[in-house]
Amino acid sequence: MTERQVSSHGPTTVATDELLPIAYRSAARVLRRRLLVEEAGERAVHLLLLATLQGTGPEHPKAWVRRVAYRSACALLRSDWSRTHSADLDEIDANQAPYRQPRPGVAFVREHLGDHLDPHLKPVLQAAVTCNGTRAAARSCGLAPRDFRRRLDTISRRARAMLQHGSPIDPFADEAMEPFALAP
Repeated sequence: MTERQVSSHGPTTVATDELLPIAYRSAARVLRRRLLVEEAGERAVHLLLLATLQGTGPEHPKAWVRRVAYRSACALLRSDWSRTHSADLDEIDANQAPYRQPRPGVAFVREHLGDHLDPHLKPVLQAAVTCNGTRAAARSCGLAPRDFRRRLDTISRRARAMLQHGSPIDPFADEAMEPFALAP
């Protein structure tokens, strides 16, 4: 369909680019999905062009397109093409996602690093393992996501250092004043 095709029958001449918005509005009264609205509107304008080419164009093309778009929208609702089908519950039960085992590194970090973490970092480690997202984990700890990520970064640095050294590290290794601390 070209941009400026003209439908003419008798004294009325209307361009299709004027009819398409009319058809969309009429179809939108029935349909809610944009794709279906466009389909019904384009069907109506297409039928108008076919009728005009056959020499049986309507006397009032705007009203004709409005009515045909409405009927096309109703036909789309009745058709199997636009229906949402519900899934069979037995099929859903048969195709359940497998239980995701915790990552092996988590158990190692909990086992070796968990006892050496500061008290304010332990709930962060627990939330990072049990929650499914950063925001949810931060919310469960009562922290802002930014603060949660910072504390998680601290835990990650300590865990990497522990894996590199092969033994649990001093929980105060990140303290800047630790090298200058007085011996007891």
